[in-house]
Amino acid sequence: MDFSWSLTLPRTQISVLLAGRLASAAVRALGAGSTVVQDLRENLHAAGHFMVIYSRAPFFRTVMTVTGSRCQVLVTDREFVFRPASEHGGTDGRRVLQHTVMPRWFSARADTAEAGGHAEGSGVSIRFDVQLSQGESSSEAEP
Repeated sequence: MDFSWSLTLPRTQISVLLAGRLASAAVRALGAGSTVVQDLRENLHAAGHFMVIYSRAPFFRTVMTVTGSRCQVLVTDREFVFRPASEHGGTDGRRVLQHTVMPRWFSARADTAEAGGHAEGSGVSIRFDVQLSQGESSSEAEP
């Protein structure tokens, strides 16, 4: 089954948890095993947590697209109104993201993780793919 959904939420930690829960439920309903579900949730939490800490936008968007057994997740704050940089402290999001989030926050199951952000006038975007079918049966899915 192929599908896509988009969710726009306030840039808060509770929103990150909600996005992770909804994404987990979606792939669990598609028959992904518990390990894949957990990895997807952890990776989405890592990307969302980065947004909460480093974004200047009041909202972030999570877009999940499933095509066959490949699930692609994009977490971005693009297209939203930004607070002035002086309120943010001028952190270079791209540098922090590539050197901190990528190696340590994402699980080994995140394929083709990419990030960009905080160029003048743009926001942050984090994209990662997860293979949904990795030899696990759907009976392993969490209750």
